Amino acid sequence: MGDTLSSHDSDKTKELALNTVSGRISGLAGALWLVAIVVGVVGFYIAIGRAPQRAWQAVWINFLYWTAVAQAGVIFGAILVAAKGHWGKPFRRVAEATGGFLPISLLVFVGMYWGAEYIFPWMQPIEGHINREWLTHNGVFARGVILLLVLYGLSMYFLRVSLRPDARAAAERQTGWRKGYLERLSRGWRGDQEEAARSRSIMSWLGPVLILAWVLIFSLVAFDMTMSLIPGFYSVIWGPLYFMSGWLCLLALVAVIAHRYRGRYHLDDVWGKYEFHDLGKLMFAFTIFWSYMWFSQYLPIWYGNLGRETIFFEQRLDNGFAPLLYLQMALVFAIPFALLLWRIPKMNSRHLYFVGLIILVGFWLEKYMAVVPSTWHGEGPPFGWIEIAITAGFLGLFGLSYSIYASIGPKIPIQEALVEGERTRGP
Repeated sequence: MGDTLSSHDSDKTKELALNTVSGRISGLAGALWLVAIVVGVVGFYIAIGRAPQRAWQAVWINFLYWTAVAQAGVIFGAILVAAKGHWGKPFRRVAEATGGFLPISLLVFVGMYWGAEYIFPWMQPIEGHINREWLTHNGVFARGVILLLVLYGLSMYFLRVSLRPDARAAAERQTGWRKGYLERLSRGWRGDQEEAARSRSIMSWLGPVLILAWVLIFSLVAFDMTMSLIPGFYSVIWGPLYFMSGWLCLLALVAVIAHRYRGRYHLDDVWGKYEFHDLGKLMFAFTIFWSYMWFSQYLPIWYGNLGRETIFFEQRLDNGFAPLLYLQMALVFAIPFALLLWRIPKMNSRHLYFVGLIILVGFWLEKYMAVVPSTWHGEGPPFGWIEIAITAGFLGLFGLSYSIYASIGPKIPIQEALVEGERTRGP
C-alpha cells in the first residue's frame, strides 16, 4: 500500500509540475518588461547629459540591489542542500530563477567602470585615511570582475545541476529554443532516479562551496563599492549587512511570486499554509537579524563617539536625509516585525505577499541610503524622474531575465516536492 501511495503521489507531483511549464512569457508581462527597459535606457541616456552623477548613483543603487537578490536566489537552493532543509524544496525553482539576472549583473558591473569618477571620492585628490594601494580605479574593477566571474560561474553550474533531473520531462512540453536547451541539458540521460541522486550528490558539495564564495566575494564587493564611498570609515559587518539584505529580499520576493503562481497554476497541494508559515517565519527571523546587525554597527559608534565612523550617520542625518533613514528602518524592520509577529497571518499567502512588497521597497531605499548620502553634495536628497526611470529599467531587466529562465522548466522541482499525506501543524 505504501509503495502504491508513493507512486501515485509521485505521478501527481510530476503532473502538477509539468503543468507549470509555461514555455513562453506572458504577452502583457513581456511588454511591460520591455517598456520598462526602454524607459530605463532612454532615461539614462538623457540623464548622462544633464545630471551624470545622479544617473550613475541610480545605476550603483540598482546594481547593488538586484545583484544581491539574484545571487541570493541561487544561494537559497544551496542552503537547502547544505542544511538538509526539506520544507523549502517546493520553493526552490521560484528562488533559483533569479539567477537569470547574473549575466546582466556582470555586464552592468563592467559598464560602471566609466561612471566611477562620479561615485568614488578616492578618485579625487582628497585627504583622509585611504588605502590607495587597494583602492585604485583599475584594481577595483579588475578584482570585481574576477571575483564575480568565479561566483557567477559556480552559480550557473549549480543551476544547471539543479535543473537537469527535470530537463527530460520538461522538454516534452516545450518547443523552440527552450526544447533544444533542455534536450542538450539532458544528454547522456541515466534515468530519473539516478539523475536525481547524482544531482543531489553534486549539490551536496557544491552548495557549501557556493555559500562560502557568496559570503567572501559579496563582502569584498560591498567593501569596494559602498564602504569605500566614505574614506576612513570601517565596519567589519558591512559585508554581512549587504549579502544578508539580499537574502531577506529574496525571501520576500519568493513570497510575492509564490502567491502569484499558487493561484495561476493551482498549486495549493504543494504550497500550503504550512509552507507559507515556514517562509513567513524565516522572513520574520531575518528581519530581526538584519536589524540587529545594523544596530550592532550603530551602537559602538554612538557610545564610543568614534570620529572616523560617526561620519556615516552624520551624512544620513543631515541635508534632508534623516526622514529617509527613519522610513528605511520602518520599512525593513518596524512594519514587517509588527505584521509577521503573529502565527495565523504568516499562513496567509496574500498577507506574506503584502509584507514582501514592503520589505522589497524598504531595501531599495536602504541601498539608496548606502550610496547617495556619501556621494551627493547638492541641496537635499536627489530623487526624481532620473532615479525612477533607471530603476524601472533595472526592474525590466530583472523581470525579463527572471521570466525567461522561469519559462524553461517547471515552477516546482519534480523530484523534490512530492505531494503526499496531510500537512502537519507548524510550531
